[in-house]
Amino acid sequence: MSRLFPDRIFIGLAPESLGLIRLRGVRVNEKRTLACDPVPGAEPWRGALAALSRLAGDLGNENARVTVVLSNHFARYALVPASETLSSGAEEDAFVRYCFAKVHGERSKDWDMRLSRTPTGSARVASAVDSALVHAIRGAFPAGAKAKLVSVQPYLMSAFNRWRTLFSGVRGWLLLVEPERACLARFDNGWLNAVRNARGSFEDPAHWAELLDRERLLAGTAETPEGVYVHAPRGPKGTSAVRGWNFRSLALDQLEGLAPAEADPFSMALCAR
Repeated sequence: MSRLFPDRIFIGLAPESLGLIRLRGVRVNEKRTLACDPVPGAEPWRGALAALSRLAGDLGNENARVTVVLSNHFARYALVPASETLSSGAEEDAFVRYCFAKVHGERSKDWDMRLSRTPTGSARVASAVDSALVHAIRGAFPAGAKAKLVSVQPYLMSAFNRWRTLFSGVRGWLLLVEPERACLARFDNGWLNAVRNARGSFEDPAHWAELLDRERLLAGTAETPEGVYVHAPRGPKGTSAVRGWNFRSLALDQLEGLAPAEADPFSMALCAR
């Protein structure tokens, strides 16, 4: 018997692994992980894309809506200053590209860029992903397939939108920890106003505090340390305090059919719910 509503499939794509969760209604109907083999000398996403392409072939004839969340290894972020002189969408896009080019140079011309929503007159956070990666993900789910790609999202944007109501009315930091990567974003009353995407090992609160201290030093501010909301599926849970920084773990809602002990490989994907 055919289903009236398509399944929802959430895929987290990272350099070392791919995690898939399929929801049928509110219940987890399938969960799958695939190891990814990095391709030496190539873009860091090539191995992950190869795994996704194999998986997409299996999903092609299934009635589903697919969302792909991209690891912060595959994304760059920039703070775009407010400008009252931009009078069109084309001028805004050109200004975003200029901001990335100042940092990353000529290679940024081939990136797919998106600008976050922010109150008028405020700086905004923009994300950039290799256009070749975005095109390849779309190509893995062709228009005629029953499995429809509905969204490709950088991890930071998925996570921030997932917990946005929690950040309303407060000022603090969001820290997303992956293997060999940490993405740190500052927010004020529910809006992002700074971001740092750092490579390295950030296994515990002591490493997190070092990252925050460096970021505060680079910003040239002597403000009192603020609260930090942390999503680190493989890291310590609960609350902790280090050098004045107060860390609070972010938890996803429990899902029927997914035990807490087996949820970590799918946490990035489920931020998009």
